[in-house]
Amino acid sequence: MPATVLTDLLRRGAVDPGRLLAGPLRGVGPQWLDPGHSAEVRADTVEHMLYVTAGPGLAGGPEGAAAPDGGVPLVEGAALTLPIGARTVLTAGTAGMEYFHAVLAVPHPVRAPKGGEPR
Repeated sequence: MPATVLTDLLRRGAVDPGRLLAGPLRGVGPQWLDPGHSAEVRADTVEHMLYVTAGPGLAGGPEGAAAPDGGVPLVEGAALTLPIGARTVLTAGTAGMEYFHAVLAVPHPVRAPKGGEPR
C-alpha cells in the first residue's frame, strides 16, 4: 500500500506534483509578488490557473503594452485562467500580492478533418 504524503505548500512553496500524481498537473504552489512588482505569465505550451489569496493587484497586457482600461483588478478570492496562447502581466498593489498558481499540461489537440476529408 502506498504511503500518504502531506505537503504544506505555505511552508514549502511550489512543488512538482508529477512525482506523486498522474494527470495534467505540472506545478502547484503559492507565489508572492512584492509591492509594485510584476510577473509575466505566458501560456505557450501549458495552461495556468491563478487564485489570489492575499493582497490586491492587476492583470494587464504584456509588459510595455498596457491594457486599454489599465488592467483587470485582482482581489483576494479572484481566479484567473490562462488557456494556451494567452498571457498576462500580474502587478502587485501597495501591499504585495499572494496567489496560488497551478500549471496544467494540455494534450496536443486532434486535428479535425477538413471538409471532404475522410475520417
